[in-house]
Amino acid sequence: MLTLSLQSFAVRLPLLALGLSFAVWAGITGIAGLNNFQANAYLELWNQQLFKNSAYQSIDSDYETALRASQRSIELTPYNADYQTLAANIQMWQLLNNKTLSSTQRDSLKKEILNYYRSALKQRPSWPYTYADFAATKVRFGEVDAEMQHALQTANKWGAREVEILHITLELGLPLWNQLNTETRLTVAGAVERSLTWQLGDRLNKRELVFALSLVGAYERQADICPLLTPESKKISNMCGN
Repeated sequence: MLTLSLQSFAVRLPLLALGLSFAVWAGITGIAGLNNFQANAYLELWNQQLFKNSAYQSIDSDYETALRASQRSIELTPYNADYQTLAANIQMWQLLNNKTLSSTQRDSLKKEILNYYRSALKQRPSWPYTYADFAATKVRFGEVDAEMQHALQTANKWGAREVEILHITLELGLPLWNQLNTETRLTVAGAVERSLTWQLGDRLNKRELVFALSLVGAYERQADICPLLTPESKKISNMCGN
């Protein structure tokens, strides 16, 4: 009888350990989620206030509370890429809206924002939107470098048929054309190509075609883009001559 009890306990022990581990994990992720919710609520409130009043500035103590909550959620679940990007967005708010920051403080915030994006990309290396946002942030900071261009290329690798990725690619790539390497130029031309040829339905097809061609025309990139298009796209675009 005692032997049976010991055997039963030996079988149940791993299950008890597994259940306890799951309970601990659930508790940690729950606390992380609450902290992230609090941080995001502050950011949404700030944006709502800014929409109503363009002169709005958040209170320093609110920013510090939101940032602490965001950082706490990352400490508890460092594998969550969304928490990393929220921290970047909170610090971007501070950078853009706090007019009292010194140049040293601004530089420090920029580094921290980019590092949060890098951490998010490590946790979710095939998510195109984070790559696109990272590329756009680097451009905002005046860093049109190899890292930025690789991010834009990778965004298109994983999000080749995502409308938002195409838009960001064109909005960044066409005005910066002269600063781009050959591979990134091909990426931008590919975004034009897909905007002209994919089949989303008549209304959406026309909208994407107009969007792409309007930007190509606005930045006078016809001579650069046309040689990189397929014959079908050249015909559709009606901007490349014979």
